[in-house]
Amino acid sequence: MIRFGVVGTGWITESFIKAASLNKTFELKAIYSRTQTRALEFATKYSVEHIFTNLENMAKSDVIDAVYIASPNCCHARQAILFMNHHKHVLCEKP
Repeated sequence: MIRFGVVGTGWITESFIKAASLNKTFELKAIYSRTQTRALEFATKYSVEHIFTNLENMAKSDVIDAVYIASPNCCHARQAILFMNHHKHVLCEKP
């Protein structure tokens, strides 16, 4: 199993989850959102037990092996580097 976390709770993340769920090795384990309310809504919708509102805490966490980044483009490099520095695999939507 590949334990994924997602950064971002928009439509593109929902599309990713739908497609990735077709792969039997995909397991959605964590959600990051800037707000607790949105993280809880998204986690409830997808039955995810771990939520984060702090990226550093998510990157340090041992509940994920990989992360899908679908935040605003200006955040991608900083976020991807943070997760890679914590030995997480990164799938980034675009530059």
